[in-house]
Amino acid sequence: MSLPVYAADPPMDNAISPDEIRAAVATIKRCPVFSASRQLNAFLTYVVDKVLAGEADRIKAYSIATEALGRPESFDPAMDPIVRVEAGRLRRALAAYYEGEGATAPLRIDIPRGTYVPRFERSAAPMPAVEIAQEPGERGLGRLWLMLLLAIMVLALAALAYWWFSPAPRMSSGLENLMTPIAANRPTAPRIYVDTFTIANDLAIEGLSGDRFRARVATAMARFDEVTVVTRPEGDADYVVRGSVEEGSNGIVASALLVHRASGRVVWSGRFTAPRDPAHPAGPIDRLMRDIVVEIVQPYGVVMADRLARTDSADDGFACVIKAFDYWRNFDAAHHAAARSCLEALTRRYPNYALPFAQLAFFYVDEERFGFNPRTGTPALERALQAATTAVQLAPTSARAHEALQNAYFAAGRFDRALEAGAKAVSLNPLDTDIIADYGRVLIVEGHYERGMAQINQSAEANAAYPGWYDLYRGLAAFQAGDTAGMRTYLARTNLSANPLTPVLRLIAADRSGDAAKAAAIRAEMRVQFPALVADPTAELSRLVPNPDLVRRLVTAADAAGL
Repeated sequence: MSLPVYAADPPMDNAISPDEIRAAVATIKRCPVFSASRQLNAFLTYVVDKVLAGEADRIKAYSIATEALGRPESFDPAMDPIVRVEAGRLRRALAAYYEGEGATAPLRIDIPRGTYVPRFERSAAPMPAVEIAQEPGERGLGRLWLMLLLAIMVLALAALAYWWFSPAPRMSSGLENLMTPIAANRPTAPRIYVDTFTIANDLAIEGLSGDRFRARVATAMARFDEVTVVTRPEGDADYVVRGSVEEGSNGIVASALLVHRASGRVVWSGRFTAPRDPAHPAGPIDRLMRDIVVEIVQPYGVVMADRLARTDSADDGFACVIKAFDYWRNFDAAHHAAARSCLEALTRRYPNYALPFAQLAFFYVDEERFGFNPRTGTPALERALQAATTAVQLAPTSARAHEALQNAYFAAGRFDRALEAGAKAVSLNPLDTDIIADYGRVLIVEGHYERGMAQINQSAEANAAYPGWYDLYRGLAAFQAGDTAGMRTYLARTNLSANPLTPVLRLIAADRSGDAAKAAAIRAEMRVQFPALVADPTAELSRLVPNPDLVRRLVTAADAAGL
């Protein structure tokens, strides 16, 4: 089913289409060398799929090893050469294929040395040899014509070389979009280079080195869809992370700096302490790595905030991604309309970029949940599921895409599929506080409020600037647990006054606390601000809480409070 609001632009005449590339891969995998090797098949399929998904910048040794070759998450590229070995085998296998049965293939796939990102080129069709019979007297004239033809060809090649290497603009053939995997397929996300950390000489932890700690931080950051981790600072990085690990009086201490590379401006600095654990010596190192990564690159972290505040960034559309997260802090109709339109334009501009499709799924769900800027035609929840499914198809290993799928299923009341997608999102990026909290929200509404509360608590502790919906759903969990004091605490902190669930829970908490005056004030406010909720609380709450049993409990409690 198509998504008419962000249909892809038609391909250029000479472009290599994704279908052609997939067909070429399928043909290669049927040849004897590839059909006999699961590793070659997995490697080739993974790197090609990443390019077609617009995620060529995420093709790294670690991701290939853990996502394609079956290595565990503890894989260390510096210690295990499996990716380099398999890449060499793959290059040799492809060369042998194109020298043999693939010699006449219309499309060639190549993985240049020094990178794992594949290139795609059309094969040059061989010109047939034409033999022209000549009379003996014509041979001198034939040689003259041959020399003239060669001269014309030399002049033509010289003109072509001048045209190609000159700075004047030229028409694109479309092929460059596949040969230049980052800029052509997606906007430029904040690019981060992680420098080697300094490890104090007196810190005795087996296997710990500055390079290994750097590799672990970089690998963890690369799991986030909203940033790009690069392998060199000069010319590539927007930000550089550097720091040290040393012994402290209360445990192991990690200090880190985030520096804007071009200006040298220190964007952020942090200092973290983890108590030593004799039973698990590496445990504190894991905790310190997580603390640094979450503080810097999570959706409400310092990199996203700094990028949004900067005015010197190219207008390539990435600001739409950041503004979408900004909307989720407050949930209001005006920001919803602006961010939704911006994201839809981004999908038209980059039809193979998964992230805006994933974010749009949330915005379409909010059309249904809050009635924000509703559209006629295809129902909002159907559009949400379409957008989330598109995101997953474009980026099967994107945690954000699976989180979007979770929310689309959740809004439709399909808890089994929602929990499955949510668990997948958490497994793909267990450091993303927003994904962890969102999974907790689904657990709370589904009825597993203790587990859900633990998920949101974990996210809130790691994120001082967490959005207000964390406390709203912790208030809902406290309602299910019969914890009136907890309800009042959490609901006093949330800023989501436009969410109908907020006044309902506040009314119930005031009534159960015996605060009749406050309950009366909340009821009066609800009649003005939420007349539809007062008239039919079951219908209104069902859009926010797709659990009929929980809705019945809420309506019963609200009725007892005088709603």
